[in-house]
Amino acid sequence: MFMEFLTNEDYGTIIKNESMKFYDEDYINENIVRVLDKYRPVFRSILREISDKIEGRIAARQLPEPTKAKPFNLTALKERIPPTPKPIPKLEKSRPPPKSTYESSTEQIELERTRDENHRQGLHKLNQVQSLSFHFMQTEKSKRTQIKQAQIIEENEKSREFEPIRAIPLPKLQANKIPVKLNAAAILKENEIYKKQEENVRQHLLDLEAGGRESHEFFQWQETMQKQDYEQQINAIERKRLEGRISYEEAMLARQRLTDENRRIADEIRRQTREAIEIHVKEKLKEEQRMKQLVEEVVSGRENAKAAQQKLQQYKTDFVKQYKEEIKQLMKQALEEAEAEMRQRAELIQQIRAFELLPVDRWRPVDRTSVPGYGFHDEMSIAEIRERLELLKLEREKERELRRDQIVREKQTKEKMLTTTVRSIAKRRSDLTTQAAMRKRRNISAPPAVDKSNPELEQLKTHLELKRAQRLSNQQQRETLQSCGTSLKASNSFVRSSSEWNRLEQVEKACDKAQKRTAPSLIA
Repeated sequence: MFMEFLTNEDYGTIIKNESMKFYDEDYINENIVRVLDKYRPVFRSILREISDKIEGRIAARQLPEPTKAKPFNLTALKERIPPTPKPIPKLEKSRPPPKSTYESSTEQIELERTRDENHRQGLHKLNQVQSLSFHFMQTEKSKRTQIKQAQIIEENEKSREFEPIRAIPLPKLQANKIPVKLNAAAILKENEIYKKQEENVRQHLLDLEAGGRESHEFFQWQETMQKQDYEQQINAIERKRLEGRISYEEAMLARQRLTDENRRIADEIRRQTREAIEIHVKEKLKEEQRMKQLVEEVVSGRENAKAAQQKLQQYKTDFVKQYKEEIKQLMKQALEEAEAEMRQRAELIQQIRAFELLPVDRWRPVDRTSVPGYGFHDEMSIAEIRERLELLKLEREKERELRRDQIVREKQTKEKMLTTTVRSIAKRRSDLTTQAAMRKRRNISAPPAVDKSNPELEQLKTHLELKRAQRLSNQQQRETLQSCGTSLKASNSFVRSSSEWNRLEQVEKACDKAQKRTAPSLIA
């Protein structure tokens, strides 16, 4: 009945006449009559659908007209003028290479032929000479000729008055004995090390004489303990690595729990924002009503504000006049004080300049033999100071000479000591080389590997596999939930009829059941 009342045009004049008693005509025409005329066809369609549902008729659905695509009003492109091609430069013809680069000349061929012929003839002559076995082929000289030759050379050398230039003989090569020049600090340091080693050996022998034992058993025990420590270190490293992997898997599970919790919080925030928007709309309507009342109150109070504004303007003008008069008096007083201060300063400057112009006698005679007489201890004249300085220089020269003699003596003693230490070091080095050669023959044991039969490591590996399987199962469940959520969003954007709404409700229920099943596993 209400929709029939709104759609009937005869009742429009009645509504207008009745509302004219409370509102203005402009407001009625703009906000009531115009709105009814605008939405009357919509009301009639709604009334038709309601009457069809009541009477059991199915109304024909009016489909909206499809949108017609209009071409864009674009400016036509101008035809592009193809650019003129650049001329291709022609390369100059290069000269062919000379024949001598790839083919040998006639002169070279002849030279090679003569060279081969000479070589062949020389080999033939050599074979002939080697086949001969006569006495003239023996190049060794007899002892008699050698003695004569030596005598002739000695006589010739004696007859010479100048000394011949003799070549310097080559130095003898020292294989594996290259001398190394050591400084004093290195020699003393190495000698101290050898002394400590000798002292340790002597102490060890004394301990053995007193009834001590060999350290071989201790070194074996120490070696076994070191191997055990090394194996424990390797097991500890492997344990730490497995614990790190387990912590990584636990962190991934915690991250998945955090994302699920954030998703739940986001859904709760969306619901709260929806409720807050509804409350805000209601408050906005109340605020509009209150603003209308304020506008009416402001219009009524605007007339009283004009009189108060005029009184305030008059008070401000009076205050400004009084303030300007006070500032003028203060400025006059400040100028008078500044002029008096400037006069006093000018008089003081004139007096100071007059004192500066007076002459001052600053000459004073100097006596180098007199004492100043200031009352200090050991007060002397300039001449006495010079004499004492000369005496101090002579004493320092004597001390320097004594010091030089002492340094020379110390150097000589130090050189003797260094030579003795170098000899002892060379002897000890030779002993050490023999010992090192014997040590090289010993076999070095391979480092121990990780103990694979450790029960603690096996337990950590099984724990790691469980955590990894749990994380992968949770990830698969989350992917199924995300696919379900995307299908719900897609269906919400395209649902229009009641049958589609029913299908959407069924999908939501199925997703809720899947979420309830996965929730306990995610919490665990």
